[in-house]
Amino acid sequence: MFMLIFLFFHSSLGVTVQRLPPEVEKTLAKYQEVEAQLASVMTQKGTVISYIKEIERALGILKDLPSDAVVYRSTGHVLVKVSKDDAVKDLEGKKEELEIRLTSLERMESILKKQLEELRSTLSKHMKTVAEPRKEEEE
Repeated sequence: MFMLIFLFFHSSLGVTVQRLPPEVEKTLAKYQEVEAQLASVMTQKGTVISYIKEIERALGILKDLPSDAVVYRSTGHVLVKVSKDDAVKDLEGKKEELEIRLTSLERMESILKKQLEELRSTLSKHMKTVAEPRKEEEE
């Protein structure tokens, strides 16, 4: 969003280039870092949600099977015969772990969004203070 490293000011003499103050550049770098972290968290969150849905579908299928049904679990390139109850317990355990991970990712997402909003506000204030002295010079 804020990819500017230089500010350009138009004056009656032409275009003036001014380097952003170091604190603005630091804030901008931090903003970009947090933005990348948020994108990563959101990608991970999407992956976890899809795994949870996949497990829920498998649990739904297992629920409809008789208790003595033959069930196989994939272990690498091999299918291993397991009891229905063991398969259900295993899937429920994995689902619980994923839900904990999802809660953690949602907390991280919320924190990162709040940080982005604060950084955006800080950048706006910095940009106003950088631009105001130039306006006074032009008048």
